[in-house]
Amino acid sequence: MNEPLPECCKENKITDRAELIDCMEALEDTKGMTIEDLSERLKYLSAMRHTDHLGMFKEDEGLLDIYDRARMTIQNAIDALGNSRKPE
Repeated sequence: MNEPLPECCKENKITDRAELIDCMEALEDTKGMTIEDLSERLKYLSAMRHTDHLGMFKEDEGLLDIYDRARMTIQNAIDALGNSRKPE
């Protein structure tokens, strides 16, 4: 099972654009995760985008594309797990 927060994303690990990309790509690995862990990843991703690493995202279309892809991947995994829990 994946950890809610990959090692490369932990505090003080991201110092440049390449490390930010590595973190976002690691967050996209949703296999074997719970809805709670995925929700934590989604919150972390949003915090990275809007607060922690805002300066790196500014006017960088490549980072914004990776962010959008990671956000959609995590949200789709949450939706899929939620749908699989609903009784038929």
